[in-house]
Order: sequence, then structure tokens, then C-alpha cells
Amino acid sequence: MLKIRRIKIFDNYNSAYYLNIGVWLLIIQFLSGCAYKKTVAKYHPLDADTIIKSIKERNKNIRDLRGIANIQIISDNLNERIREAIVINGNSLIRLELLNIIGQPSLIMVSDSKTVTIYNISENSFYHGDASPETIAKITGIYMTPHDIINLITGKQITTDFKITDLSFKNESRQYMLKVQSVDSDIYEEIWLDSANLSATEVKRFDDKGMAISFTSFSDYRKVGSHFFPFRIKMLIPSQGLSMSIEYVYVDLNRGVEESLFDLIIPEDAEAVEAVELR
Repeated sequence: MLKIRRIKIFDNYNSAYYLNIGVWLLIIQFLSGCAYKKTVAKYHPLDADTIIKSIKERNKNIRDLRGIANIQIISDNLNERIREAIVINGNSLIRLELLNIIGQPSLIMVSDSKTVTIYNISENSFYHGDASPETIAKITGIYMTPHDIINLITGKQITTDFKITDLSFKNESRQYMLKVQSVDSDIYEEIWLDSANLSATEVKRFDDKGMAISFTSFSDYRKVGSHFFPFRIKMLIPSQGLSMSIEYVYVDLNRGVEESLFDLIIPEDAEAVEAVELR
């Protein structure tokens, strides 16, 4: 029996036809892509005055804070994890409450940046004295003033008189690097800021010989009211062999804080002790 074979005479033609269409589409896409790249606006970095103004505006806008944070402190002879309730009013008033496992305060510290009072509730003992970094180090293991602590946990930058020594834009990371120096000392800082919203991402402090004093990073920015706030802060102090991380679980800004919270009333039968005994 004779079998008839059907020949598709258009197969080769159709293949060539569709191949030509594909080639032309690729060419058009390539050319349009090139044209698009040519029309992208070039990024124009901001000047130093604009950046400084933004930093100062942010500092001014954080008037008070209430928060709860998990804090870890690691050094050569210390590895401590604690949870603290934090209350701040302005640039000088701070109240820290060390919370126990059921969320109640076991130790309270208040300071006006000149004096500091600490009350150990469980042992009914207290300390009252000068709010020097030496005193704070005896209590917390960290050589900082209460004012330094306020700036750290609120993410504030450039709170003293300074002069600008350098400003550059790092295209690969899309960040600004602002270098400033204190007018009262030879200490200088490199402040790295996200170009999208000028939020600080890292601050490096150096002495006059270029030796590192501290490295601090700010991340996990979240919207709190009308402000972006860093919920994760990490600090490294090489000379002390110390690192500290702060992770907020709750933050509230600018809701008003009563100054009476910073008047710590000590029971009459409480025992006065040295600062180091409260650790």
C-alpha cells in the first residue's frame, strides 16, 4: 500500500521568520536599554551644611524617650545580659531600671549628668555621688558619662562644638562620610550616613594619633511617630576590650516625661555603700 508523506514546506520558512523576529527584538531591547541609561539623572551629593542641619534637626526633635531594651556587655572579665527600662528627658536627665525576670526593677539609677544616684532595691543599699565616667565604670563596667550614655541610646550625633574637616560621598555604598573634630580636643569622628535619609549607620572615633577610641553602628531603623529610630545599636571600645549591644523591644518618643521620675527617693533605713559595691 502506497503511503503518502506530507511535507511541511513552510517549516524552514517559519523558523527563519521567527528567528529574525527574535533577533530584532533583542536589538531593540538593547538599544532601548542604552537609551534609558543615558537618560538617568546623575546623583548630586549634598553639601556639608545641609547634612549638619539635618543632624542637628534630628537631635532637637528627640526631646524625650521611654523604652525597654535588651543589653549585652562583653569584656575580658564580664559577659552580662540584662533588660532595662529607659527614661530620658532632654539632654541631661536619665533613669535606668534593671529589670528582673518578672519585669520588676531590681536596681534604679538616675542622673542629671552632674550627680548620680543608684538604689539597689533587693539589698536596700544606695550610692549618691559625682556622675564621672570613673563612677559609671565602677557601676556598669563602661567608662562613659551619663551624657555619653544618653547620646548613645538615642542615636544622637555631634552634640558638642566641632569643626568639619572632610566630607565625601562613597558611591559604592551610597553613603556620606562626614569627618568632624571637637574644638576642645584633638579627638575626631567619622560619621557615616545613609544618603537616602541621612540616618547615621556608623560612627568611628579616633584620638590625635589616629588610634581608634570606639566604633558604633546603628541599624534596624523603624518609624516611631514621625521619626526614624535605630532599634539596634552596637559599640566596640578596643582599649577596654569591651563590646556592648542594645536591642530595643519598645520605644516611645516625645510623649512627655515628668521630672519627678528623676527624683529618686531612698528609704531612710537604706545603707550607703561605695559605687563598686552595687555591681
